Amino acid sequence: MGVSVRLGVVRLVAVVGTLAGICVSSIARPAMAGPPYVTDDPDPTEYRHWEIYTGFTYQNDGRGDVETTLPFAEFNYGAMPNVQVSISTELNDADFGAERREGYGITDFGIKTRFVQESANRPQISFYPSVAIPPAGGHIVTLLPLWLQKSSGPWTAFGGGGVYLNRGPGARDYTFVGGALERAISPGMTIGAELYHQGADTLTDSDTTAANVGMIAQVGAYHAILFSIGRSFHGENSLSAYTSYEFALGPHEAREP
Repeated sequence: MGVSVRLGVVRLVAVVGTLAGICVSSIARPAMAGPPYVTDDPDPTEYRHWEIYTGFTYQNDGRGDVETTLPFAEFNYGAMPNVQVSISTELNDADFGAERREGYGITDFGIKTRFVQESANRPQISFYPSVAIPPAGGHIVTLLPLWLQKSSGPWTAFGGGGVYLNRGPGARDYTFVGGALERAISPGMTIGAELYHQGADTLTDSDTTAANVGMIAQVGAYHAILFSIGRSFHGENSLSAYTSYEFALGPHEAREP
């Protein structure tokens, strides 16, 4: 490995470390993530373009409780330069032993605003507030995060954290911090991994630390397949998986993969 490549990797590792330290005293779970990861990125959808995702998620806590969303749909639109409007919906199927729940799940709405552009010496930074609106009977949860990203050659590091305002009965505010590292291994193909920690969202739960590995495979100029899988190694012993199809739309006939 050449000196310049080693220096680039060292800088990216330092960025991830910085991201993890931003909210070291506060932890949470992002309502909207940077597919296919739980950790989000600050890069908004390009102006007047759409990013549409549909797929499913799976979570098994190892004690017989299984929860899936099939399907979910996420719509991201570049409403202005450096501003993205997002909305996501889901159908939820949860099997908690003797109790089974099926039906419409949470709706998320958020606006991502990039206020610092990436340069050779600084990362790009975005503020991405969002609200999670549950079905009837639930309470709204608000997320207030900052996300950062820095690239060097084929490597990209992103992450950050924020606080959830979770004021329902038996619930409590909690925080999130996470970092991810991706590498482009060929045109249109990216692999990566993330590490994140989130606080407990109720008075009886515990905090969780987990890791995921993921892949993004571009299929032509407008389509992509995304996948990730991981598990927690602190807190609830859960296994999770995510897969989705992305369809991109925009005003330009030609689009770079």
